[in-house]
Amino acid sequence: MAGTRRRGEELDAAILAAVADELRESGYGGLTFEGVARRAETSKSVLYRRWPTRVDLVVAALIDISEAALRPVDTGSMSEDVRVTLLSVLDRFDSMGRGVALGVLAEAAETPGATPLQLLRDKGAAVIDLILEAARARGEIGPEPIPDRIRSLAFDLARYEFIVNGDLSEAAVDDIVDTVFCPLVHAAADGVTGDLVRRRFGR
Repeated sequence: MAGTRRRGEELDAAILAAVADELRESGYGGLTFEGVARRAETSKSVLYRRWPTRVDLVVAALIDISEAALRPVDTGSMSEDVRVTLLSVLDRFDSMGRGVALGVLAEAAETPGATPLQLLRDKGAAVIDLILEAARARGEIGPEPIPDRIRSLAFDLARYEFIVNGDLSEAAVDDIVDTVFCPLVHAAADGVTGDLVRRRFGR
């Protein structure tokens, strides 16, 4: 299809909106470059120049959809900041369903380096870092660095819950935040996680 004369951000926005609409209507398995190009009123070659694979295209759309959610909030409490962020992301992804997440994971697993998935993880980690910085500024947590595994844990567990169990309830979010993520952050920020591991495993 002959494209309009849109360029840059305007064209990208039209394409990513078309991807989101295609996902809602056809699911991950039914999404094609041809369908997206037709809906966005552009050409497949334009899409391929920006996103060489379907998973690249879909992950770009998912990041775009979650962009509003993945902005730092400041409720005055680290646990509430994380809780609000997770629920906001869930609200945006929920309309697409579990099948999209499973499709992205399956196809990304065949991509060397799993770069598309790393983009999603990096987005989540960047927001968590801002939440942790705000918590430190309030004196809510200690000064020690937080290990990467802990920084990514809230989003990792939320993804697991959504993909494996098919849902991410508010109760599950509360459990992730209050039982796992925040206690580990407090321990790491106070410099005690290493001691806990050594005491438990003799290392």
